[in-house]
Amino acid sequence: MIPQKLSLTNFMCYRQATLDFAGIHVACLAGENGAGKSALLDAITWTVWGRSRAKRDDELIHLSEDEMAVEFTFELVGQTYRVLRRRKGGKRGSTLLDFQVLVPPSVPPTRGEEGVVPPTRGGEGFVPPARREGGRWRSIAEGSIRATQAKIERLLRLNYDTFVNSAFLRQGRADEFTVKTPAERKRVLGDILGLDRWTAYEERAKERLRAIQAEVEVIELRLGEIKTELTRRPTYEAELQAAQVAVVELSAAVQEAQAAYQQIEMVRLELRHVEAQVAEAAARIAQVERDLVNLAEECEERKKRLAEYENLLAQVDEIEAGYAAYQRAVEQERELGAKLRQSVELHERRTALETELSEARHRLETEREIIVRRNAELESRLPDELLLAEHEEVQAQLVHLAQLAEGREAARDDLAHIAEEQAELRVHNEALRTEMDALKEKITLLEQAEAECPLCGQSLTDEHRLRLLDQFQADGRARGDAYRANLVTADELAERAWALEGQIVQSDQLLRDLPALQRQGAALAERVEQGRQAVETLKAAQAELSAVEQRLTMEDYAPQVRAALAQVLAQAVELGYDTEAHEAARQAVAGGQVFAERIARLSAAQVGVKDEQAALRRLAEAGQRLQQQIETEQMRQEELGGKAGELRERLKDAPAIEAELQRVRREEAAARQRLGASQQRLEACKALEQQQADKLRRRDELAAGQSIYDELRTACGVQGVPAMIIEAAVPEIEVEANRLLTRMTGGRMHMRFDTQRETQAGEVRETLEIKIADELGTREYSLYSGGEAFRVDFAIRIALSKILARRAGAQLQTLVIDEGFGTQDAQGRERLVEAINAIQDDFARVLVITHIDELKDAFPVRIEVTKTQNGSMVEVV
Repeated sequence: MIPQKLSLTNFMCYRQATLDFAGIHVACLAGENGAGKSALLDAITWTVWGRSRAKRDDELIHLSEDEMAVEFTFELVGQTYRVLRRRKGGKRGSTLLDFQVLVPPSVPPTRGEEGVVPPTRGGEGFVPPARREGGRWRSIAEGSIRATQAKIERLLRLNYDTFVNSAFLRQGRADEFTVKTPAERKRVLGDILGLDRWTAYEERAKERLRAIQAEVEVIELRLGEIKTELTRRPTYEAELQAAQVAVVELSAAVQEAQAAYQQIEMVRLELRHVEAQVAEAAARIAQVERDLVNLAEECEERKKRLAEYENLLAQVDEIEAGYAAYQRAVEQERELGAKLRQSVELHERRTALETELSEARHRLETEREIIVRRNAELESRLPDELLLAEHEEVQAQLVHLAQLAEGREAARDDLAHIAEEQAELRVHNEALRTEMDALKEKITLLEQAEAECPLCGQSLTDEHRLRLLDQFQADGRARGDAYRANLVTADELAERAWALEGQIVQSDQLLRDLPALQRQGAALAERVEQGRQAVETLKAAQAELSAVEQRLTMEDYAPQVRAALAQVLAQAVELGYDTEAHEAARQAVAGGQVFAERIARLSAAQVGVKDEQAALRRLAEAGQRLQQQIETEQMRQEELGGKAGELRERLKDAPAIEAELQRVRREEAAARQRLGASQQRLEACKALEQQQADKLRRRDELAAGQSIYDELRTACGVQGVPAMIIEAAVPEIEVEANRLLTRMTGGRMHMRFDTQRETQAGEVRETLEIKIADELGTREYSLYSGGEAFRVDFAIRIALSKILARRAGAQLQTLVIDEGFGTQDAQGRERLVEAINAIQDDFARVLVITHIDELKDAFPVRIEVTKTQNGSMVEVV
């Protein structure tokens, strides 16, 4: 991956910045501490991998902003790619990611490629930058951010951890490997090579072994329980045979007890039937006795009604005479009621007509009141002398203010003309001053001149010089006079302008009251016009009022209603309704009502006497039948009582029979329960045999798995695959480090790793010692001087970076060195620069981060980072 261009918007300390890497091979990234040098590297890693030194993405957004965006363009295997990532912060923040490839102009665009490139969305869309000159960008993003990120890493063959451990030489890490003990070197090499994953694999194998061992222990425990239970099978079989014999014997006893119990139940059933019959007989006797009582009560009631009927038939003459008088009173009350209804109708018509007459008068009075109020309003509108005088005065003031406004506008026009004249005078005087200064300079030159003209370079005589001086001086005086005359004119114009401004101010103060005065004049004019119209209307209104008052005095209204009312009054007199006679007829009808009731009862009594006599004969016959039924039921009841006594005697042995039945049933149930339990235990033994076979088979499977995971644990352990990877990586590191060391030392130094050493006891142990050979021989790393040791440190660190990238399947084309030059002395810095120059041909881009001014000129290109009030700025120098 070779960086081409980096653009930042609101990223960390940058508001808007662009860094173009075109033409850069080796460059120094310089700037003060905190200026934003490392932020550029964070921008690259965040854009490509979505990760940086910050814990949360929102911490990367520039303060006071809520959105950031980074665009990173790089080259890989001759192809140009671009990654765009944008983040919107907040509680509902969202991230957008787009991955694009540069398509040559000869390739036709695909459908949907033109216009806006659709980003991989984690929120709202955005419009990417325009197409690149000489080609166009085509999005190759997947349908989600995760899928697009995976595609980028597959293409680069680098994840974030591998990139920062290979392409970055971070501060203080150059000698991290060499200064350690041999055991620590192996651990550091394992960390660099990513062998910590094998520790996780080893721990997973251990966890699986622990799980297998725990399961085996559970299986062994269960197998012991199963074996113990299977030894009891003969006992369960003997218990089964004994339970089967007991069930057969007790089943026969239960059948005998049930037969005896069924006989008792039949006696009980018969006794309940007899007792029910006895109860039914008693109920029938009681019902018949109640019927006899009801029959006697009905006889008494009928005898009373018969006596009443006979008494009423004895008063027949008196009842008929009273009923005839009642009928005459009813006829009279009917006639007087008809007259009352006619009288009520006439009274209602009279009331309605009187109401209409009153309403007609009220309407006329209302009309009069309206006319009176309208006349009063018209009289209030009549203009008086005070109103007319005020109107004339306001009109005069308005005329004066209008003239004053015209004068103010004329003064403003004059003031504008004066301003123009003043401007012309200032321009003229400025031109005159320039000309006078030029003449003064010429005069000065002529006064100092000798044989040649200082203006044109020609030969100059004294006479000619004096003539030119007189001419220039005369021109200067003329321009000076004109300049001073302009100043006098300007002063006069200023005085006129001051006077006009005072006039305008005075007019403005007076004209401030013009709008209010105009509103007052309009109101007064309207009131005067309303008064003029009121004079004309008032005469007609007064005549109308007189006509209405005359109609009210003469009662000249509603003539038809008055005629109808007179007719109704005449009809009421002609009807002649008598209220007292009507009341007397009502009392006579009320008094004779009793004879109307008695005459009706008399007709009913003539029929009722015969009916009641016949009913009394029927009731006597029914009483005799009910008495005979009582005697019959009493005899039946005595017979059933004797039979019930016999049955109760037979039930005296029932409790003993029931107790025996319950006993044999309990014993049979217990025997059957023992039988079922024995059968279940034997069935369980069969299931346990199958379970025992399954557990044994599972134990064998776990044993096989345990041996596999034992081997896997050993393989993932320190002495397993990690040791093999380190053994395979050491020769690669030696070759790459020696290649760089040879270039940095001119072939004078060579290094090697010793991975084994022999102890004093003659044993061979694993180690990782560094041996360095030069023209003086082979020595350990710790015996070399600082400069020589630094070259070894740097060569080994570069070798580790290259191998880590190569093992990831990527080619390391970019190197970023942040080695902390501040910790080096002048000689050490010089050595580091020499080392960087020695390896620069191995990389397409080399960036060295520093804040030391002395080192800026040691590199051909400098990327300067400065911090300003508007955010950090980056510039390629």
